Formats: sequence, C-alpha cells, structure tokens
Amino acid sequence: MRGKRGNSGLAGHKRKAQSGVEYIVLVAFLLIVITPIFLYAMDISTISVRTSRAREVVESLAIAADNICGMGGGKTTAKIYMPYGVQFYVIGNRTVKIRITINEGTGDVFATTKCNVTGNLSSEEGYNMVPVSMLPNGTVLIGGI
Repeated sequence: MRGKRGNSGLAGHKRKAQSGVEYIVLVAFLLIVITPIFLYAMDISTISVRTSRAREVVESLAIAADNICGMGGGKTTAKIYMPYGVQFYVIGNRTVKIRITINEGTGDVFATTKCNVTGNLSSEEGYNMVPVSMLPNGTVLIGGI
C-alpha cells in the first residue's frame, strides 16, 4: 500500500510541473507574437502624432498669414507646437512647408497662403509664439527674417 501511495504522489507532482512548464511556454510564445505587433502600433502612433502636429503648425501659420493679408496689414501672434524631428522648413512663395523625420524616412507637410510669405522659425521641439506681420511690400512676415 505504501508504495502505491508514494507513486501516485510523484505522478501528481510531475503533472503539476508539466502544467507549469506548458504555461510558461505559452506565455513566452504569446509575448513573442504580441511584442512586434505592439512595437509596430507604437511606430504608427508616433508617425501620426508627428504628422498631425506638423500639419497644425503649417495650417496655423497659413491662417495667420491669410488673416493679415486679408486685413491689408497689421500684426498677430500664432501659438504653435513644433514637433520633434523637424529637418527643415520653408516659408516662401505662398507656401509654409515642414519636412519631418518619420522612422527611417521623411515626410513633407505644407499649406498654401493667399499672399506671398517669408520668414524664419525655430525648428526646435516645443511651444513657440510666432509673430506674423505684413512688410511694406505686401509680403507677410512669419517669425523673423
């Protein structure tokens, strides 16, 4: 009797240990599958946020320039948030354009204006108060020269 009881106890421990190992293998497999999906989703989210912020910048500046142009002069200030990853910007020929880094590539975001524009911005990430005014020749100045 004693021998049989001892064997059944060992068999129960082996089954519990096997279940534990199977559980660990299952969790490891799920992590291996889910991690790349999660990282891909994070990359897509980062691209979307950068692009949206860049679009907000160019549209805000273009609207401010159009308002000054429509009034025939004056001054205003545009509050913008320059996104991370700005490579360069172009303000000229009725266009406000920002080129941003997106993963290994780049993307351009632009807005057009009703008047000719010129100017200079800081490309550093963060909030900026950008003055917008009209020059004597009718060109709208965004930022500084």
